[in-house]
Amino acid sequence: MKLKLPSLHSLWLSFLKVVSRFPLQVLVAVAATVACCILVDTNRKAEEHLVLFIAVCNLALTLLLTADLYAEANQLKNAKRWGLRLIAVLICTALYFVLNPTFYLADVYRIALLAFAFHLLVAFAPFINKGSVNGFWQYNKSLFLRFLTSGLYAGVLFVGLAVALLAIDGLFNVKIGWETYMRLFSVVTAGFMTIFFLAGIPDNFEALDKDESYPKGLKIFTQYVLIPLMSIYLVILLVYEAKIIINWELPKGLVSMLILGYAVFGILSLLLVYPIKEKEGNGWMKFFSRFFYVMMIPLVLLLLLAVWKRVGNYGITESRYILIILAGWLTLITAYFLFSKRQNIKIIPVSLCVLALLATYGPQSAFSVSKYSQIARLKKLMASTKEKDIEQRGEVVDYLVDRHGLSALQPFTKVNLTALEDKIEQKDTTQSRYSIKSSKTDTAYALLQLKRERRSFMDNLNFMPLEENLVSVKGYDYFIPIENYTQQQTLKINNLPVFVEKESQTGKLRVKIGVWQGEFDLQKLAIAAVEQFKQGKLKARPNGGRAYFLPQDSLSLTRNLGNYEVKLVLLSLNTSDNTSDLEEFYRFLNYNGYLLIGVK
Repeated sequence: MKLKLPSLHSLWLSFLKVVSRFPLQVLVAVAATVACCILVDTNRKAEEHLVLFIAVCNLALTLLLTADLYAEANQLKNAKRWGLRLIAVLICTALYFVLNPTFYLADVYRIALLAFAFHLLVAFAPFINKGSVNGFWQYNKSLFLRFLTSGLYAGVLFVGLAVALLAIDGLFNVKIGWETYMRLFSVVTAGFMTIFFLAGIPDNFEALDKDESYPKGLKIFTQYVLIPLMSIYLVILLVYEAKIIINWELPKGLVSMLILGYAVFGILSLLLVYPIKEKEGNGWMKFFSRFFYVMMIPLVLLLLLAVWKRVGNYGITESRYILIILAGWLTLITAYFLFSKRQNIKIIPVSLCVLALLATYGPQSAFSVSKYSQIARLKKLMASTKEKDIEQRGEVVDYLVDRHGLSALQPFTKVNLTALEDKIEQKDTTQSRYSIKSSKTDTAYALLQLKRERRSFMDNLNFMPLEENLVSVKGYDYFIPIENYTQQQTLKINNLPVFVEKESQTGKLRVKIGVWQGEFDLQKLAIAAVEQFKQGKLKARPNGGRAYFLPQDSLSLTRNLGNYEVKLVLLSLNTSDNTSDLEEFYRFLNYNGYLLIGVK
């Protein structure tokens, strides 16, 4: 038998068919591919807009696909089809201008929820008004297998082309940088994989209702992979639940993830074997279906108890809101499949999609509920005089500013925080998003007269020499790099052991050459740098956040150790600007550079 490979002409005709059926989706895929390629070597400001554009392209692709599939299944005329497409484009365009994930973490959650909801829309769009459950299952089986095939082909194509580029680089001395590989990855995943997937989407939905085929591989995958995984989760959870009852203690937060893992693997297993569970010889599947939902009852109760413990102590956040919704959803789904005779699996993606959309915007959304919950919590903490409550104030302020912006704290001050927030964002467009967020948080602490109990590394000052790209070794014989996270080094010079050690608590650098030893105390050097910063004497690094230039002499220390002169030259010095709290100052003190050793 002769194997016939597809010709370029047939591939071209297949591509034209995809373009004809899904023109806007192909356009979105091309736009996302170009954006990914540009993203590889762009500046930070443009990067923020490109990342948002790529995320919105993902939303547009799924929403447009939903519109087209619904139109095809219901045989809508071109005018109505283009009307649905226009609505989808307008929604995604509005999202691009409304969402600001750079400054508000809540918008990152919104993008994730919308992506989840829109993907679920694709799963049932052709079967909203028509079609049997069997056709619905066959359609989603085709999407699932096509997605796996697309991923496999894209992976093989990328690896093959990457190896070819690597061979060209090695054989012909052509310098191919990492940027080329990243662009290749973008073209293969965002471009090829998307279009290949679109080419395999079913177009005859009536035929799917009559299709009784079932891939044997799905049964094997479910029986020997998913169900064993689910069983492991179940055993762990049942033993842990028994431990809770015996010790009479509240569950840990980790149990929520295990219960959700069990639910995901279980529901996926049931969906994959749905068409054949009633057939002769598959009685174990029917038993498994019943067993799974029965075992969900105690696990849902455990999940609700775990969520209640966290919410009772710390209020509602977006993640806890989602857990609450999922716990309620699992409760209703368990009751439906235990007691309903219809057993319509469409209810799973439809109900999840509705919940995801409701959680995105509106007073009932995850963001509104969590915002009001944390504001109420902060009011109680501000009114309390207990030391534990005072310590928690900063955590809530950090959360509100990070997720919802400075304006979320408006109930606590008469200052117009919306105008103040706009002023901070527009004050210096060269600042990094981390620096702007830090400025907003510092402003919030000042307005509420709070002491910052905890700091993060993004609040640090970073100092570097003006000649940061030059390393002068004139007058010295040996060069030893000093890295941020390298605590100890042992070397030899002229058969003498050389030992270099960073002291983690104070940041001191100890050097021992043979019998001679000494240390470099970075405290005075770092404090002097911070004082110059506070006096406004330092030049800020462009696009560097809280990074500033120092003269090389201010970042160097020299010691004489016996017959050797040792000079420490810093290329980067990171530290807190809070010099009054030495414990915090030492904790955030970090540096890298090099040691120069010269023989006298």
